[in-house]
Amino acid sequence: MPSPPPHLPRRRFEGKRFLVLGAAQGGIGGTTAECLVEEGADVTLASNAEPAKLLKRLRRRAPTVAWVECDITSLDQLGGLGDRFAPESIDGVVNNVGIESAEPLEQESPESIDRLIDVNLRGAIHATRVLLPKLRSPGVVVHVSSGLGLGGCDGFSTYSATKAALTGFVQSLAWELAPRRIRVVAVAPALVRSPMTMQHFAHFTPETKAQIEACHPLGMGTPHDVAAAILFLASPEARWITGAVLPVGWTPHYPLPSHVFRVAR
Repeated sequence: MPSPPPHLPRRRFEGKRFLVLGAAQGGIGGTTAECLVEEGADVTLASNAEPAKLLKRLRRRAPTVAWVECDITSLDQLGGLGDRFAPESIDGVVNNVGIESAEPLEQESPESIDRLIDVNLRGAIHATRVLLPKLRSPGVVVHVSSGLGLGGCDGFSTYSATKAALTGFVQSLAWELAPRRIRVVAVAPALVRSPMTMQHFAHFTPETKAQIEACHPLGMGTPHDVAAAILFLASPEARWITGAVLPVGWTPHYPLPSHVFRVAR
């Protein structure tokens, strides 16, 4: 089980209860769940399919870790998920559910477009709506967005639209829930070396891999890098942060050929 960096408090979530949506072995959600357990949280996972290996790992450390089957696009299943928790019994929700699609808009099927919107946006909104009555005050909701929701990229028009809309959702809901001391935040990661990403890398040329690495000022990250940002935003240390979307692993770039200007001087 990965450990938090040594300079961070190790038991920030002692006695806290968290629900992690979309947790799988080796990905951002699964790593976030592991880090929460490591720091003392009581964690429940919710996903389409049972993450058997992840559950086995987590229960070695915390036997009370639970899993609930839930399709975020099903209102009935979301309602059932909410019914498992008493009002004001959760301290935090991490929504890591998301799917991707990379193809030109003219080639994208209506079904693919609708599915992206259903999972990445509509599902995130409905899941948050259902779970809000279950959150204590103070509480927190952390959504996992994407750098593609803050900057464009060829072939990701619909995907980017869903993540950009999630930014607006986070920013407005933060104001709505501030009187209840419930914070709403998000992380917007660049590419990380997760199972989902690495299945594509197997088909890339060395030149393509180098180009992708060059898009990241500090190189590609790991799920733990994103999980560390999520845990910070979910922790009491971030109690004054709400409505924020934190870029992770990238920074906006205006690609001027700066060496030309240096030579001109």
